[in-house]
Amino acid sequence: MRLILTDSIKKSELSPLEKVFPLKVIQIAARKALLGLGESIKNPMKVPFTCLKKLYLTGTSGAGRVIFLLLTNEQQSVLVMLRHKNDKKIGANMAIQNPRFKGLLERNLNLIAKDLQNGKFEASEI
Repeated sequence: MRLILTDSIKKSELSPLEKVFPLKVIQIAARKALLGLGESIKNPMKVPFTCLKKLYLTGTSGAGRVIFLLLTNEQQSVLVMLRHKNDKKIGANMAIQNPRFKGLLERNLNLIAKDLQNGKFEASEI
């Protein structure tokens, strides 16, 4: 099992919240998602052999939510989004029906695709 962090997502999602949700917490959540825990959410982009999973996190300074893109046939998880529970941009509603969330999700998925294509990512065993 591997966790993939693309450069764009690491900069925009992980770095601002690294003190609240350290990498180890993200790795544990990624492993749980690959093992089947979490809530599946609808993917606005149809990518074969993938699914999006939302998990709830508990960090040093509060609760949050994380979304992973799971590559099911390769046992790999890609960090897509990391937010505090009471995020001001998205709010408490991390569902595809929320237009702000959907826009941000699509943007992040596009950034991930570009980074993976250009080799701008790091992978770690979980």
